Amino acid sequence: MSYTIPNLFLDAFGLKVNQVYRPELSTGNPDKPKGLFSGMEIAENINESFDTSSRGTAILFPIDFSEGNYKKYNDKGELINVNMGDFRLPIASVVSFRRDKIMSQTKINGGRGSVKEVYGFDDWQVTINGFLIPDNSQKQGFTTPLKQEKELVKWDNLASSIEVFGELFTLRRITNLAIKGITFEPMRGKPNIRTFTINALSDESIELNIKSGI
Repeated sequence: MSYTIPNLFLDAFGLKVNQVYRPELSTGNPDKPKGLFSGMEIAENINESFDTSSRGTAILFPIDFSEGNYKKYNDKGELINVNMGDFRLPIASVVSFRRDKIMSQTKINGGRGSVKEVYGFDDWQVTINGFLIPDNSQKQGFTTPLKQEKELVKWDNLASSIEVFGELFTLRRITNLAIKGITFEPMRGKPNIRTFTINALSDESIELNIKSGI
């Protein structure tokens, strides 16, 4: 059974994902791709490749859930601590971001438009779409789709926000995610591939200073 990652994204999510050609390791500079490499985006600097797959292809924007002590509910409904190890999300993952402003709009009598008062920014709405595929380069040993799905379910079961690392998240100053929901779906004609979608919100610590009159 053969497939390409761009075709999988197009079939499953309607997303067009361009392929990337990785520069030569010896020089750090890209060759001029021809033939099978035509139409690919060229990474001008090998340092742009933060990670590589088992086939040596570049993973430009990997997403990692960071190890740490988190909260979850046990079978008795009690909140307990649980230690989680690092988890690099499946390499065939793409992330989208959306954020609204918190504003008040006042209509103008006899005029056009409105008066807008901006009070702040809402949370980032984060959607991660991807595939669970065999991956021998998975750092934590989750090399099969089943192992990856089980690990994602463990993270979804947490009752606390998750520390996340990735350049696209750092760019938006997102350090933690609160998972709202996760979906797993099979792909027709591809029994060893499953799609997943994570819907999450950005989360950040809020410090409250309480002044005591005592």
